[in-house]
Amino acid sequence: MKGLSRQGAKESPTIILLHGGVINRHMWGPVVDILGDRYDCISIDLPAHGELVDEEFSIDRGVERVIEVLDDLEIENSALVGLSLGGYVAQATAASHSRRVSGLVLSGAMINYTGWDGISTRFYGFLFPLFARPAMKAFAKKMTEDLGHELADQILAGGLSAKGGAQSLRRLPGVDYAKAMADFSSPIVIANGERDMPNREGESRFLGQFPDADSVVITDAGHSCALQQPQRFAQAVERLMAVTT
Repeated sequence: MKGLSRQGAKESPTIILLHGGVINRHMWGPVVDILGDRYDCISIDLPAHGELVDEEFSIDRGVERVIEVLDDLEIENSALVGLSLGGYVAQATAASHSRRVSGLVLSGAMINYTGWDGISTRFYGFLFPLFARPAMKAFAKKMTEDLGHELADQILAGGLSAKGGAQSLRRLPGVDYAKAMADFSSPIVIANGERDMPNREGESRFLGQFPDADSVVITDAGHSCALQQPQRFAQAVERLMAVTT
């Protein structure tokens, strides 16, 4: 199947990993290397990203992508792990296909993009193409500095998508994703980097709706905590899997 990487024993519990905007499924390599000996780890490209760059992104299309993967691989249900954009796609999937989702790990996906936050984010999405080229260049340089050449080169080889970033910014806002999945009752782990203050501040509203959710702070990390601290992030995923399997 296009835009998909799978590692681990197929008879093991399944984890589907959903990347953030602009980047691609290869960001999950270090986390999968840690978890792959115990779980069936499936990293996928979202529409308009990676190998699916020619597609259009919308949250609904992202949800369809997750369900298509489950159906194609004949998997009844899976834990979903989502960073940033992937975390919102995970929430939307849980809202509309709850029986297919055994649990959630949500990282950098606690901001409620409604009201002014939604308007400003959508406006930024329309402006994004005007400075996409220097933004992508700066993003690649910073990622290489932070992660080293081996991992950064792997992600860069999978492609950075200015198109995916712009479409995500325009089409993500306008929905209260936590409210939409009000009937979701499977376990949830929130794993935010300690320096990702907007999402850490958003946790309180989310926990007001899901008081049984487990909250983990990934120390010495920011928004991209799964990339910056893969060992600690993998431990957060294991916390979820311990109560779903």
